[in-house]
Amino acid sequence: MAWNNSLAADKKHLTPEAFFTSSPRRSISVLLVIGAAIVLVTLLHFLTPVDQVVWHEIYQRLYYIPIISAALLFGLRGGLAASIFTSIVYTPHIFLHWQHGHFDYSINQYAEVVIFNVVGGVMGALGDRLKQARIRAERSAAERQRAYEELQKTFEQLLQAEKLSSLGELSAGIVHEVRNPLGAIRGAIDILEDELKPDSPRREFSDLAKKEIERLDKLVGEFLRFARPSKLATAPANLNEIVASVIALIENQAVAQSIAVTPDLQKKITLVSMDAEQIKQVILNLVINSLQAMPDGGKLIVRTTENNEYSIVEVIDTGGGIENQLISKIFDPFFTTKEKGVGLGLSIAHKIVVQHGGKLSVSAEDNQTKFSLQIPKKP
Repeated sequence: MAWNNSLAADKKHLTPEAFFTSSPRRSISVLLVIGAAIVLVTLLHFLTPVDQVVWHEIYQRLYYIPIISAALLFGLRGGLAASIFTSIVYTPHIFLHWQHGHFDYSINQYAEVVIFNVVGGVMGALGDRLKQARIRAERSAAERQRAYEELQKTFEQLLQAEKLSSLGELSAGIVHEVRNPLGAIRGAIDILEDELKPDSPRREFSDLAKKEIERLDKLVGEFLRFARPSKLATAPANLNEIVASVIALIENQAVAQSIAVTPDLQKKITLVSMDAEQIKQVILNLVINSLQAMPDGGKLIVRTTENNEYSIVEVIDTGGGIENQLISKIFDPFFTTKEKGVGLGLSIAHKIVVQHGGKLSVSAEDNQTKFSLQIPKKP
């Protein structure tokens, strides 16, 4: 995709008006060259004896090169400006050298002057039409590119949603099959523990077993939340207030890790219909991921903004970024780069955002990672 965008940009720079009129200085330079060419041809007329008619005929044809060039590059105004300038500098030559001694030929030259202006006007109009057609073609190409990118994003989101849906059904079955035996094992350990003396060294093993059961139960709970997310309780909410509450929760941890947290909140942000608690969970998950990516300190920016369609929360950290090959997998269930991670946090966050009809994306550059949460303004 990046290569296609770069190629499109290169093509844009290769168009005539992009090359010659991309800056006023360059436009003036081209106009001066065209003017100089017209003056040069006129000097050739004045310096060539009148008896060398063939050369004068050739010089007359040379005038069309700068006139047509100006017309194609600068449109109707450029073509007429070049033809009128040609008429002004060429007419004295006709009057001084041809009108008195070669009147019939001078009439032909005056007619040629008229043709200069006709050609300048016609070619200038054609140049304007070509320019408009090129602009329409570029606009159409840009729209097709945007449509392709939107289609690609939609396809990726549908694919992700299909993965999550299939895995959710599987997870629901696993939760049911695992939680019942865990309850039975916990009950059996409690019964065995009653027969142990308070100072028995075996109590250490029973405590260890109960801790592991609690850990498994918590893991199973994560599966259940993933498989059956709670229904949305939507109401108008302020994203700035949600972000502020999340920052308050992680503030002490950020100070302990020498992380500078910078809230960048848009003033007077629009209230959006959402499940505030679930969106808070999503933002908290993103912020915690950023903290974990910066164990030795760094900077964390939490920004709110909006456009015509979405209210947006961006979480940016200086934790070193994410490798390009991992970005496409970041929201996949059970994908994690942490040694003890389960890999469900971002998947659950993604599922919550999709439930809201929004988008959750990630990008990385210059050793920074940016998560972007977009919630539609219209539910």
